[in-house]
Amino acid sequence: MPKEYTFTPRFQLIVDHLKAVCALVEYVNGAGLKKDMQDLSNHLQRDLSHSILRPAGWEDLRAAKGYLRSSPEHKRKWRVVRGNAIAIEIYPARPVQDVWESSYVNLYVPPNWKKRSQFAAKLKAPPGFEHVSQHPDEMADEVSVWKDWSYTSYVGAKGVFDSAGFIEAFREATKALVAMEKVIDGILERLS
Repeated sequence: MPKEYTFTPRFQLIVDHLKAVCALVEYVNGAGLKKDMQDLSNHLQRDLSHSILRPAGWEDLRAAKGYLRSSPEHKRKWRVVRGNAIAIEIYPARPVQDVWESSYVNLYVPPNWKKRSQFAAKLKAPPGFEHVSQHPDEMADEVSVWKDWSYTSYVGAKGVFDSAGFIEAFREATKALVAMEKVIDGILERLS
């Protein structure tokens, strides 16, 4: 008599819910998640531009390689290299494919700016943000100060995702970086 095979608990969970798992895989690998992520990005672009950036005299967020970026309007000194400027950078990570990445708001500094490291050294991180000096070997060159969060940090005790809190995290982090405008202006003046 052949010995009965016992599925591992995780594999059993998949086969018990195979139709749902297949629908999820199709959504993630097909156009569904991509479209919904674009909708989220569009929402953030409109919401943050309208509620925070425009009132503060900043450009509307513009899409750039999966990120959203904005700089203060009419401030040439923020354009530190040809065709590139210091900017707020917003990245709404994808909840499944970017498992090892978090959503974040960063003060983007062009990586090819010669005074980038001097600028970052003079920059202080707002409360709740991290500074590149805390992770010198792990961060990309364009990172200076940032705040990040994962989707899982917005899943409550009952397993329900707090979408309002997730969106509010982008608002609060964006406000904090916009509030640094005069400090950044001062650093740029001292570096010129």
